[in-house]
This record gives sequence, C-alpha cells and structure tokens, in this order.
Amino acid sequence: MKKLNLLLSLFLLTTTMLLAQNYKRKTPEEKAKKYTDELLAQIPLEKEQEEKVFQVNILVSKQFDSLYAAKPEQNEMRKAYAFIFKQRDAEFKKIMTKEQFLRYDDWQRELREKRAEAKRLKEESEKQNQTPVPSEK
Repeated sequence: MKKLNLLLSLFLLTTTMLLAQNYKRKTPEEKAKKYTDELLAQIPLEKEQEEKVFQVNILVSKQFDSLYAAKPEQNEMRKAYAFIFKQRDAEFKKIMTKEQFLRYDDWQRELREKRAEAKRLKEESEKQNQTPVPSEK
C-alpha cells in the first residue's frame, strides 16, 4: 500500500511539473485579440474601428505586462490600473460613436458589478468557513 501511495504521489508530481513547463504566456497580441473579440460580441464595430480598438488593446496589454513585471505594491497597482483603463477608455471614446461608447460603458459597468458580486460572495463564504468553534469549558 505504501508503494502504491508513493507511486501515485510521484506520478502526480511528475504530471504537475510537466504541465507547468508547458504553460505558455500569451503574447500582447493574443490577449488583445481575445479582448477585442469579447468587445465585438457586445458592440458591433466597423472594420476600421475594429482595427483601431485592436491596436489600443495591444498597447494596453503591453502596459499591463510591464506593470506586472515591475511588481508594484497593491496600492500602486490599483492606481496604475485606473490610469491605464482611463487612457484606454479615452482612446475608445475617440474611435467609437457616442452610441457605441455608451454601450461599451454599460458593458464595462455590468462586468464591474459581476466582479464585485463574485468578490462579495467569496468573502462571505470565507467568513462562514472561519467561524470559530466554541470551546468547551
């Protein structure tokens, strides 16, 4: 039985290591394509607008990659996120029509609300799991 547990543990460790080695980070272009496709699923754009949005998303992705490489403290990270998103939205506002940008803004608000709700539910779940067990006296 001990040999079986040892072999199973060794197998799992080896498999995990192989999977970790095969992990490939996405390029800024791949990330920009994914985000642009998500945006296009919500907001129809002309081909010219689509290309401009894609280029903005590449720049944003590169900015985030640089930010992550610098490993700033959490407060600085939040400020940088806000700055990058503000720049992106300003560029999108130039590219999109007023109606398109309003739809984009609504979509972003919905995403923020979903993330906030998921975070709230996670925190509630963690609090429930941390309830102290009454000690016997």
